Amino acid sequence: MDHLPSLTSDCSQCAALCCVGLTLDQGEMFAIDKPSGTPCPNLSRDCRCTIHTDLVDKGMVGCTLYECAGAGQRVVQMRFNGESWRDDPTLLPAMMRDFNALKPLHERMAQLVEAGMLDLTPDVEAERVALLTRHARVWSDSDTLRNRLDAFVSALAQANP
Repeated sequence: MDHLPSLTSDCSQCAALCCVGLTLDQGEMFAIDKPSGTPCPNLSRDCRCTIHTDLVDKGMVGCTLYECAGAGQRVVQMRFNGESWRDDPTLLPAMMRDFNALKPLHERMAQLVEAGMLDLTPDVEAERVALLTRHARVWSDSDTLRNRLDAFVSALAQANP
C-alpha cells in the first residue's frame, strides 16, 4: 500500500516530539517526573537523547518501549516542513497538538496493516483496505474513524476466534 505514511518511527526525521510531549511519572518505567510540554532533561539541543545507549541503566525503560508509529516524523516533515520547535519555540504548541492528534491514528493504521497478515475473507479485506485508505488521508483521529475501526475489529474477532 504505497499511499500509506511510514508507520514506524524514524527519530532522525523528527524533532523529539515524544521527549517533549509525553508526561513521565517516576517509577518502574521512568527515573524522573516530567510534565507534558517540557523537554526531557536528557534531550540535547539537536533533539537527540544524551543517554540513548544507557536508557535502561539510567532507569528510562519506558523510552525503549515507546513507538510513535511514525506520527512524529510525519508531523515534523509534512506539517512543519522539517522545522523544529528548538529553532522556533512558537511552533511547539501546534506541533504537540498535531502529534497528539496523529499518533492514535497511526497506531490504528498499524493495527490495520497487522490485520492484513490474517486470512481474511474478500469482504473483510476490502473493508480493511478502505479503512487504511481513509486513515491515510486524514490528520487526526475522530469518533467516526474510531467507531468504524471498532466495528471492524469486532467483526474480525468474531470471524477469527
